[in-house]
Amino acid sequence: MRLPNAAVPRAAAVLSLVLLSVLAGCRKTDAERAAEERAEIEKKIRDSYALVPYRAIKLTYRAEGQPNAPEEIAALWKAVEETRALPEKPATAEESRRVAKLYLDLGIAFYKAKKTLEKRDEDEFPLLWNRFMPETPGPLSGYDAGQEHAILAAVWVVLDQADRSDRVPATDVVFYELARAVPQPSWPAGLRVGVQGGRGLAFCGAGYHYAAEEELNAYLSGIEALSPDSFTPMPHATAVEEREALLAAGYFVRAWNRMGLKRERAAEDDIERGLQSLEKLGVENELTWWGWAFIHFRRERYEESAKFLDKLAASPFISATAREEIHASAEEMRKHGKKLPIFLQARAALILTEALVARAGGLENILVVVLGPERGKQVYEPIAWMDRVRRGVGSVSMDSVKKGAGDTLNAAKDMGGKGLEALKKKLGGGADSTAESGPH
Repeated sequence: MRLPNAAVPRAAAVLSLVLLSVLAGCRKTDAERAAEERAEIEKKIRDSYALVPYRAIKLTYRAEGQPNAPEEIAALWKAVEETRALPEKPATAEESRRVAKLYLDLGIAFYKAKKTLEKRDEDEFPLLWNRFMPETPGPLSGYDAGQEHAILAAVWVVLDQADRSDRVPATDVVFYELARAVPQPSWPAGLRVGVQGGRGLAFCGAGYHYAAEEELNAYLSGIEALSPDSFTPMPHATAVEEREALLAAGYFVRAWNRMGLKRERAAEDDIERGLQSLEKLGVENELTWWGWAFIHFRRERYEESAKFLDKLAASPFISATAREEIHASAEEMRKHGKKLPIFLQARAALILTEALVARAGGLENILVVVLGPERGKQVYEPIAWMDRVRRGVGSVSMDSVKKGAGDTLNAAKDMGGKGLEALKKKLGGGADSTAESGPH
């Protein structure tokens, strides 16, 4: 049966609506994707071998004296304890067999403990605070397992900065603690938004962008809802400035996360809002100039973009080569508004990094501030040496290298011959023995 001509467009429209409804029903929402990522995070924690010792220690302390404490965890520590007195090198075959058996037992105990930790959790048991200080109220109002996880995450961040020996997988531990630090409405507002920001940063860094988006949205809305009176003034910042700085940090982190979600327009909006916050704080440097140039370029405000590129080029911390490149980009922007190499190449990041390091007093000064005078200089010395070598090699032409290679080879032969002759003389050999030695 053929439809009347007038009915064909209507039928096509109805079919299109049906197809769009089906496609929309198949597409997952951000909330659904975030829920999947959170489930994946939990699985990652359960399956992690690196976290087994840490989780086992915490569970042991929290479950001590509890009737339902898992036996497999106690067996792991017993197996570990039995290896303490083992010799580094067994003296006899019998001792070697004993050592091998104990390590086999430890491996089995470790495996059983991991399988137990896949099903059991430390939060089934009393908090560490309650175990060690049973008569003292929690350090914060509404103290619960989530707050304890958040506090431990902060402690591990500090310890990791203080001790850079990498003896403990601090990154894994911090991620674990933050993943378990689920904020609750009963928490103090400042703590709640701070933990949401930390979780957002951790999830973004691990590639869980949808879960990070939820956390960062909650962080920013939480900061914006707080009055300046809620913030404690810092030695070099008022409460209002502290609030603005936290907003700027949140916008930049969310922009980074949104780039991971391929949502460039939303990321640009966040970069602009972050730059506005820095502007309110009076922060102005190479990074903010480049940021404004980029935002104006993306908004097709080419003259404004060129003005900020001119500012960037005028910086005394920019090299002469970079200055020429940025000036050329600004002129091209004014004439044609084209997409420029300065925005396309990783060279832009290199230019900005070098400028900001120079502005901060150089790499040595930064290392001294971060690591302390002695350790900073120890770290800087090999870096400076490698940089001198790189610059020295870079200043030599290929022609001189080729010529020098021939001269050096001949000189080496001469020195080798003289050295051999001198050695033979010391050993009592004469001219005949030198001749017999053949060509050098």
